[in-house]
Amino acid sequence: MMNPGLSPRPRDLVFVVDDSRTARDVVRLHLSRMGCDVVALEGADACLAELQQRVPALILMDLHLEKLQGDEACRAVKAHAAGRNVPVVMFTAADEPHEVMHCGRAGADDFLPKPVSQEALAAKVAAVRLARERAWTGPPRGRGMLLVEGGRFLHTFLGGALEHEGLHVLYAKDLDDAGNQAVAHGDRLDGFVVDVSRLPREALGLATCLRERFPRKPLVLMSRVEEAPDVLARAQELCGAPLLEKRNLGADELLSRVLARLSPGTVPLRAAERVPFFTVVEFSSQGGPTLSGFSHDASPQGLFVRTLTPAREGARLSLRLVMAGQRTPCAAEAVVAWSNPPGPGGAFRSQTGMGLKLEGMDAQLAQRFVRFVPQTLGFPPASTARASGF
Repeated sequence: MMNPGLSPRPRDLVFVVDDSRTARDVVRLHLSRMGCDVVALEGADACLAELQQRVPALILMDLHLEKLQGDEACRAVKAHAAGRNVPVVMFTAADEPHEVMHCGRAGADDFLPKPVSQEALAAKVAAVRLARERAWTGPPRGRGMLLVEGGRFLHTFLGGALEHEGLHVLYAKDLDDAGNQAVAHGDRLDGFVVDVSRLPREALGLATCLRERFPRKPLVLMSRVEEAPDVLARAQELCGAPLLEKRNLGADELLSRVLARLSPGTVPLRAAERVPFFTVVEFSSQGGPTLSGFSHDASPQGLFVRTLTPAREGARLSLRLVMAGQRTPCAAEAVVAWSNPPGPGGAFRSQTGMGLKLEGMDAQLAQRFVRFVPQTLGFPPASTARASGF
């Protein structure tokens, strides 16, 4: 019997978009048993029309629709003001990686292989439900970083690489914004990266305030130009380490040094060296269900998987991978280096899914990695100076 002091949890509204009435009815039955209210829709036009009236917690959509294909329908949903933040999970075949690639490029948040497993469907629904119900408490401890914009490099390369290393990044557009962000989110921040290139003395003033306010939190200062001796000396004093000069560091070495200062215990996945590497990923831990996701990127040591149902950090996984252009699956073993389940949103940006440290591959996957993923970049010795292309 329900506790009289508690109100019942509202049922989640889910759109099921499929032009097969049988498929819609089967999924609707499963979702009803999970406590969801289901709106069954025959195609993309019906979905977009219904989206004008109400916003669901989740949209489940078949890729193969008669009039407008599911990937185009997904693009339309994500472009719609009401659907921009609604998770979209596509139904498609796991052994057709090009189809899953279409879904990912269209902005789909995840996919479910057909025929749909009730256990896998329940896991996706539960993940979305938890994301909606979870109060926003900020990044996991040790993962919240403030990045003070010093140019396109920081935002597009360094910020993206830090996100792919599992960090949650708060981007500040200028020095004033950085000061405001530090005040507003200080208890959720675990480190600071400031580019002093544009206004070195003003940036050092900000760094001084950050050091006084957060004396125990790591502070990293960098520049893309040659700085004056007094700037170098003050940076050394504030950080307890030399200013990082991007002009003398390769992108991979720069990221390794930033990570070493921000999070010394982190084993990097070499995200600075990631390259496009699309693959469908089915994963399971010992005794657990088989879940799914997809990866757009790989590095010499890692695979970055987009999924609403990431395994917990530290879990050991068995992987089944189907790569674009191949029908025969590959097998691998991996450890979860970081895990970010979907959240309710907020000021911090992070990658939903998980970063995997690969520990074993079958011969076919190893051959593909040798062919497509550079193995020779690595992090050069600290004493080596080389010109940066950034």
